[in-house]
Amino acid sequence: MEHAPQQLRFAVWPPPGSPVSVNSWMRELGEITRDRFAPPPFPEDAARGHGQPVIVVPGFCALDETTARLRRFLNRQGFAARPWSCGPNLGPTRSALRAFERLLVETADNYGAPIALVGISLGGTIAREIAKRRPGHVAHVVTLLSPIHLPVPTPLAPLARIASMVWADDSRERVREIAEPPPMPMTALVAPRDGIVDWRCCVPDAAPNVETVYVEGGHLTIGSNPQAQRIVAARLATVR
Repeated sequence: MEHAPQQLRFAVWPPPGSPVSVNSWMRELGEITRDRFAPPPFPEDAARGHGQPVIVVPGFCALDETTARLRRFLNRQGFAARPWSCGPNLGPTRSALRAFERLLVETADNYGAPIALVGISLGGTIAREIAKRRPGHVAHVVTLLSPIHLPVPTPLAPLARIASMVWADDSRERVREIAEPPPMPMTALVAPRDGIVDWRCCVPDAAPNVETVYVEGGHLTIGSNPQAQRIVAARLATVR
């Protein structure tokens, strides 16, 4: 008698030797606190857009407020960046996926062309999955430190395990396919100094439409990281 394959967990506690730990998490919290009070200036040499719409998706358990600085930068550069407006990102819940997919379709239809998605951490993982569902509505996906190889070592594993209980059933079943890239151009930013998720889980497999860019800095401050902002603007400027 054949047994069904055991469900693959999304996140696990960092094993010995992992580059992430409670200490790296504490370091990240200190960095985000300093960043809130004294964020680095926007890069002056970044590429400019011409009104291309962009939906920016926050990270795990984060609200749209956490993407405000990245969106402010993109709007300053001439893009039309908007929040995902689906509440805190608890993962691929049925309601969030439905609302996000509806926002994507409405935005692309209003613009009359496929648009770009930018996702931070788990937000990028979800953006990839929505792009697979609606390939005709997405022109480019940019992920910032987004885990795709499971299970993901992270000190947030206990919280992720609780959140996964409210994920859509089909999302829990499809976690084994999460590393498959969407069909459109995709850029993945990876930070070896990431203190929240093991950076190796964020490196996508090689594919003709996939670009991997390594950046300096941490996980929680990636949205205000000038190097990351410069790369995101350059890739979004290619969307026509």
